[in-house]
Amino acid sequence: MKKMITALSVIFAATVFIISCKHDAMAPQTTLLFPKVKAIIQANCVECHSPGGQGLPVNLTSDDAIVQDAALIKAATVDPASPRNRRMPPNGDLPEADKTIIAQWFEEGGTTTN
Repeated sequence: MKKMITALSVIFAATVFIISCKHDAMAPQTTLLFPKVKAIIQANCVECHSPGGQGLPVNLTSDDAIVQDAALIKAATVDPASPRNRRMPPNGDLPEADKTIIAQWFEEGGTTTN
């Protein structure tokens, strides 16, 4: 009788332990877009849009400036060209993947934290 109670206790404890070990799916890993946007701008825009550059008064050398000009960046790189909206960079369009990153970053708020 004592062995039976011990065996049932062990089985009960094991069952409770197994049931309580719930496997939570990993939360989706968020990837910040701003570092990618900044890299795109550094590779394609800063040569002109920096102090002494031809692209002034737009200066894209700081994170704050990039965020402040988020709408302008999207308009110049992603939106269709128009008489009021010159395409940038002037030597040709960005790759579609870069345009997608900029558009998504802008749509998500255009900040350093997204």
